[in-house]
Amino acid sequence: MYGKRMYGELVKFTTKDGLRLDGFLLRSRPRNRRAILNVFGMTGNFFSSERHRALYAAARGGDTDIFLANNRGMGVINCFNTVRKDRKCIGTARERFEDCVFDIGGAIDFLSKLGYKSVILQGHSTGCQKVAYYCSERKDRRVGGVILLAPADDYNLARGIRIKGGFASAVKVARGMVMRGKGGELTPEWISNYTAKRFLSYAEPDNAEARLFNYDSAMKEFGRVRQPILAVFGSEDESMTKPAMEHMRILESRTGSSDFEWNIVKGVDHNFKGKEKELARITLRWANRINRIINLNGRTTS
Repeated sequence: MYGKRMYGELVKFTTKDGLRLDGFLLRSRPRNRRAILNVFGMTGNFFSSERHRALYAAARGGDTDIFLANNRGMGVINCFNTVRKDRKCIGTARERFEDCVFDIGGAIDFLSKLGYKSVILQGHSTGCQKVAYYCSERKDRRVGGVILLAPADDYNLARGIRIKGGFASAVKVARGMVMRGKGGELTPEWISNYTAKRFLSYAEPDNAEARLFNYDSAMKEFGRVRQPILAVFGSEDESMTKPAMEHMRILESRTGSSDFEWNIVKGVDHNFKGKEKELARITLRWANRINRIINLNGRTTS
């Protein structure tokens, strides 16, 4: 549909806590100084989504480049090299959610060293929690905007999943594992494919990951994001715990941004399958508007 090839550069960057990560930098024009940094969700990766291909096709020849950055949540369990020349096996199953600030910060640092002046963070699914958390914790002036693609309520979604022993029992078992010093071990399969600590990260409402897009809460971390925000849902997103319009109204009421925009893509699921081109047009049009505002304010030039 978009061509099987994306022309770019496979790169490596390092996080401040010493992890070596890969990424794919898609340059639209040689002298661009603006980029969209993509952050995938649970068990995802930085290279395979059709959304990437559609965004690349839409961005070619324009003012904005695309950086598909890896992070420590890639796959269920994945091993990464470190600056100490050893290996750490992490992946979604073992990652500490709060460490996403190292991955996102490392990717932005990498782009800054290449001369990029403004970066828009784009998260998909749990990647939305990660980019929102980064912005709430790090007042990084290099971040010019935030795109939230299918910002799911992981806490209430987990509560609604039919777990063999029940959600409350699952939480009780995971808590017991942590108390016995086994929080880094995988839970029983009937609970999750993740460690007890990782499961509780989104299954206990007091944790940051669970709070971020708990639409029944105050969403304080999300409210601390001051950058312009675009939120996009598919109307048939199977991860939604409320109708798409209700999700959007709640986000609009909770945001601390003075520039909040939303869009609902009709007839598509959590991954926007079949409407990748439409999604790319929506996100790139918004990104170009934000970049023009940044340029007028004198923060960067193309």
